[in-house]
Amino acid sequence: MSLESYVIQTDGLGKAYGEVRALNNLDLKVPRNSIFAFLGPNGAGKTTTIKLLLGLARPTMGTATVLGRNIVTDNDEIRRNVGYLAQQPTFYKELSARETLRFAAGLFFKGPKDLIEERIEYLLEVVGLEDKADRPIEGFSGGEIQRLGIAQAQVNFPELLILDEPAAGLDPEGREQVLKIMESLRAESTIFYSTHILDDVQRVSDRVAILNKGNLIAQAPIEELLVGSEGVAYVLVLEGDTQKAYSTLS
Repeated sequence: MSLESYVIQTDGLGKAYGEVRALNNLDLKVPRNSIFAFLGPNGAGKTTTIKLLLGLARPTMGTATVLGRNIVTDNDEIRRNVGYLAQQPTFYKELSARETLRFAAGLFFKGPKDLIEERIEYLLEVVGLEDKADRPIEGFSGGEIQRLGIAQAQVNFPELLILDEPAAGLDPEGREQVLKIMESLRAESTIFYSTHILDDVQRVSDRVAILNKGNLIAQAPIEELLVGSEGVAYVLVLEGDTQKAYSTLS
């Protein structure tokens, strides 16, 4: 696979906070047009990795490119072409979903300005908020907030969509809705998302990387990690050592 086929590529990427190593020697390759799961327990280094990729933190070792651009020298250009949903998105709660997307489009929309409203209507439909488009966000559920966050991240036609724990803390119905949205956006953007929920990974992902205590444990297509499972899926929330989870899947 050529270098152009990877939207994210890291080489020995690492981050330390004083004496604490949050990320160690990460070698990651995310193919274009994939749904790529970054799996690991809380504190594994997933959010640190995302911050490095977006230029929100500087690495202490190694290099990385996103969409062929260097994460240290080209981070402004990267952020213009990447949609990002933080783990706990915040909005002006007095605004409606439509007003929120309109505000984001005013800042980031890359198409003709007269097509902004069309883009907003499309995204509201994609995330299933068209019936609540003009209601204040303060009345939204956690799942509706996450779905609005995905719509906002997608407003600028990004080549790459980075989602930090998009289904965390949601009830089963909310998780189901978020996963369906991710699948529907596959044709528009490569999706790189972090999670600690193995069941979600099995349902929507093409490839998986497993991170534990800042170290990459495994990286492979999902079907390789599921060899030997005989098609039986188990719900497993990772809160401990992911090495055991990988050994079980293998």
